[in-house]
Amino acid sequence: MKSYLDLYRIPGTFMFSLAGFVARFPMSFVGLATVLLLTQTHESYTAAGLVNAAAIIGFASFAPFLARLVEQFGQSTIMRPSIVISVLSNLALIYFALHVAPVWLLAIFAAVGGAASGSIGAMVRSRWSHTLHDPEQLQTAFALESALDEVVFIFGPIIATTVSVHLFPAAGLLLVTIFSLFGGMWFFSLKSTQPKPTGRSKGGSNGTSPMRAPALWAIGAAFIGSGTLFGALDVAIVEFTRLLGHPGSAGLQLGIMAAGSLLGALVYGARKWSWPLWKLYVTGMALLSLGTTMFIFASTQVVMGILMFITGIVVAPTITNAYSLVERIVPKTRLTEGLTWMNTFMNLGVALGTSLGGMLIDRYGYRGGLALAALASWAMFWVALSTSSLIRNAVNKGAAKATLRGTLKARLGRRRNKSSWTTDQQHVTPSGDVKWALTPSELEEEAGVVIPGEDVRRVPTGRMEQPENNG
Repeated sequence: MKSYLDLYRIPGTFMFSLAGFVARFPMSFVGLATVLLLTQTHESYTAAGLVNAAAIIGFASFAPFLARLVEQFGQSTIMRPSIVISVLSNLALIYFALHVAPVWLLAIFAAVGGAASGSIGAMVRSRWSHTLHDPEQLQTAFALESALDEVVFIFGPIIATTVSVHLFPAAGLLLVTIFSLFGGMWFFSLKSTQPKPTGRSKGGSNGTSPMRAPALWAIGAAFIGSGTLFGALDVAIVEFTRLLGHPGSAGLQLGIMAAGSLLGALVYGARKWSWPLWKLYVTGMALLSLGTTMFIFASTQVVMGILMFITGIVVAPTITNAYSLVERIVPKTRLTEGLTWMNTFMNLGVALGTSLGGMLIDRYGYRGGLALAALASWAMFWVALSTSSLIRNAVNKGAAKATLRGTLKARLGRRRNKSSWTTDQQHVTPSGDVKWALTPSELEEEAGVVIPGEDVRRVPTGRMEQPENNG
């Protein structure tokens, strides 16, 4: 717990973390609230799944572009007007759903609302990366945010089902708009901790998509599998509790899994692990697949709750590992976009899970949705396992570059002057009063890495004295 408290002692971190928590609270129940609204107004899981899928596809298709604008012009500049658009679209969705409008019209409003919502979680994690420089401390921060995500997923579904079932059908989706507007405006008003805008790219590295790294596509494919798992599970649990005569307990059932995930996040983030990150990532995928498969055999809420709690313990640590892998691969100037791409893949999976899961439930009952969740979990594990070497190499390369650049910055950046540099076969030294000398091999040894294809002997440009050729 001390490691978490240390994070909040850093100026500004507590406020942006709390505001980000409120701003992303709707993510835990916006899909469930949509399903609860449409199943009551249109009496169809297929219609509910399609409208929810439209919102997710809208988010997935636009979020990376929105993230790039955020990195170029700043979080507050881009996101405050975007949130207003999202809120207005959700209000229109509520109005026309209550008047039993055609599904295609509801899907348009849902898609616009999703497209304009942005990836709040990615922007919160981007602020942590901007604030912290110690990789272990940053992984603890990511674990903390995953724990807060699980708090959201504990209480969000419970609140959504309670108000939608016992007050009026649109109450859950109305709460989404309130949290989005209040939390978003609060979070984006905290400008002191937001990453510095990079400005409009003019062909530099800022214009290069972080998704050029094949390892990120591998992680993204696993995120699609996990999203399909969660999307199918959401609609399956709604039908599962309805058949047992307790429709209002769907949120509680999902909250139990989130409680297990919260416990897993707190334990995982509070200690250091000797295993490499990629191995923890693959192991978490395997355990999650085993647990999800067991859901099919549950026939009571008590048994389902036990299985979901135990399985939930590995959810947050696995997602934390995935985000940490992305953070170590993607350049810091493109981190928001890189993390947003992962959320995009996750939401594409959720769209697939809710839409296809809804169709399977209409035809085969809740076990059709649970079977889809299990199948998606095993596909996710297979992708993670088969691409583990690719991910490991990408992380090592990213760590090597970060270590080498950090060493160069520490060694060469302390004494900046305009004097010329000289080299000989043994040393690389700046002229002037600098007291240290470092050979290329010593530099490699100091950094602990050798980067293939990158000349570690490179020195600042300027007038150079060439070494004599001694034959």
